Parts: sequence; structure tokens; C-alpha cells
Amino acid sequence: MVLVLLISISGLLLGIKDEIGLKPQTESATQIDSDQWISIKRIDSIAKVYAQEQLHLDSQIDRIDIRPSKGIAKILYKKHFTELQIDIQTAEVVSVSTRADHFIERLHDGSIIDFYFSDTNASKIIYTTLVSLGLVFMSISGYLLWRNPIKIKRKKRG
Repeated sequence: MVLVLLISISGLLLGIKDEIGLKPQTESATQIDSDQWISIKRIDSIAKVYAQEQLHLDSQIDRIDIRPSKGIAKILYKKHFTELQIDIQTAEVVSVSTRADHFIERLHDGSIIDFYFSDTNASKIIYTTLVSLGLVFMSISGYLLWRNPIKIKRKKRG
């Protein structure tokens, strides 16, 4: 019951994450000239150095999301929920924020336990299996509890 409630609430929050501000707004570069963009290697280097020296956090990068229409690269880290936004023309860090939606996603799918305590997906698999089987059981038992009284009434009439 608690797990189903957790999935329901976190699912709702993920569905409206943009509207309630769980995801940082993407900044825009002052100019967007693709001929002058810096390399991915340079973006990677800037993000790693910034994480170590300015944030004093682990610098291992999970992904780099480039938004050409905005001239921005978003960097997400593996070991924490920080998002760095870098202007891909000037190499300037334009935003540093926490990605609350990534924390909620991990709560939603059960991988939060693995994130903090191990490097496997074991907790996520166990969590997903238990919740799925619980929902199947609740669906079937709910149907039977609804259907059986109707059958009994029909037999009494007949």
C-alpha cells in the first residue's frame, strides 16, 4: 500500500514537473552562431573542473544534453542531482541548479536505494516486481469482490 502510494504521488509530481518548477528552466545564450560552438570535449572538461573546484562534488558526468536552439549544454552528473548549464559559444557557466525531478524519478522507479547504497539495479528490480505484483493482486481481488456479490444475487433470484 505504501509503495503504491509512493508511486502514485511521485508519478503525479513527474507529470507536472515543469508546471510546479521541479526542473530548472533552460537558459538561453546571448548569441547563437553554430560556427563558433565549443567542442563536446571542452564542455566535458569545463563541467568536470567546475564540479570539483567550485561545487566540491564528484565530477563524473552522466550525460550532456545540447540545446542548439538555445545555445546551451546541460550537464547532469552521475553521483548527485546537480545540473550545470554552459553557453556553448562562450564556454561560460550560466546556471547551476539541483534537479529535483531526477530525485523524484529515482523515488518513483525504486532506484533511489541503488543510487545511495549500491551500484546495481537490484533494489529497482525488486521494488518494481513487488509493486507490479501487488497491483495485479489488488486488481484481481477488487474485481472478484465486486463480481461475486452480483453472482450470488443472480443465483438467489434464479
